[in-house]
Amino acid sequence: MSRPLFRSRPARALAASALAASLLGACGAGEKVAPVSAEATAAGAAGVQQAKESLAGWSKAPTWPKVTPIGKPVDLTGKKFTFVALGDQIPVIHAVGVGVTEALGAAGATVKICDGKFNPTAVADCLKAAGDEKVDGVISAFVDYQMAGPAFDALAAKGVKVIVGGVAPSGGRKADANLAFYDNTPRVSALHEAMSEAAIADGGTSTNVLWVRLMDSTTTTGASAQGIAKFKALCPSCGIAETEFTTANVDKLATSVSAALVSNPDTNAVIVPVDSFVPPVLQGILSAKFAGKVKVFSSSSDLAGLQRVKDGQQTTDLGTPVLFEGWKFANGMVQLLAGQEVEKGSDFVTRAFTKDNVGGLTLDAKTYLTDDWFGGGAYKQTFLSAWGVK
Repeated sequence: MSRPLFRSRPARALAASALAASLLGACGAGEKVAPVSAEATAAGAAGVQQAKESLAGWSKAPTWPKVTPIGKPVDLTGKKFTFVALGDQIPVIHAVGVGVTEALGAAGATVKICDGKFNPTAVADCLKAAGDEKVDGVISAFVDYQMAGPAFDALAAKGVKVIVGGVAPSGGRKADANLAFYDNTPRVSALHEAMSEAAIADGGTSTNVLWVRLMDSTTTTGASAQGIAKFKALCPSCGIAETEFTTANVDKLATSVSAALVSNPDTNAVIVPVDSFVPPVLQGILSAKFAGKVKVFSSSSDLAGLQRVKDGQQTTDLGTPVLFEGWKFANGMVQLLAGQEVEKGSDFVTRAFTKDNVGGLTLDAKTYLTDDWFGGGAYKQTFLSAWGVK
């Protein structure tokens, strides 16, 4: 696995440490890189300015996007739904389920959350249980269709409305009257690109980043690739290395991060795609004796993440308004029930949390499951009005 290498590492020393890193799934070692050109330096300066402007804009509370009205409103009163989470123990995924429950509940329905435990068998069991319970609809979150294709199809064959949410279509499956995809991969990719911008805005053209890639699904795999491409485009003169992991092997993450840092001693920034995985990354940083040498950038704005920002352990957290995301998933189900095309989730809504704006926030578990950190929930009435709910 060949990756670009930082530009001050002697080739001989890299070769030895690269072998150790590759054994642990870390990438980033390779051949000596040619000196940076004047063109790359100039491009990097422009990219840094762009990144700083983006971060400044994201530091404010977001403006909620418009919602497409439903042509033929659907009565959801008394209907039953199941929300199947890829892994409910991840705060951001659980909170999206809370948002779905709140949204459909406001329209008169009930929602049960089922934990897929990052396991295809558990996901399939959730889908089968929903069918056995004769629910009206199922919304999955971040589960690739091809992970449980037969179980998804069995539900649709029974007439259950199914939204395969948070992922792009896969396995050759096309949308039909009973099954559709709520594809929010454009939003997820934009969030990963924003993390690269946050790192460059902070470190400038001297940024040497370790990108920690989450490979759980086609969504996370593709989004991290987009984030890396954005980093390279904005700052060709910067250094970049990568390491990969999945939630199933998160116990090895600290070791792989440590190995990647040792292999790339000029690292001064680490990008972690989701707040939940920052703790093992911090362990890896300590193990490699890089504490105080690198800054950490992440996203999803869970409670622990914002507390780390406040305490100075994390530089930036690109926030995910989790309840709003849940309403977007629910909107996909309403569109499917109404016989309309389920729109992509292409609206990029975030807030950049830094030490400059996190101090005035109430940081507790209760507030996390509200819209307080994002300026309030005015979007909710917009959705209800679009659905024709009085």
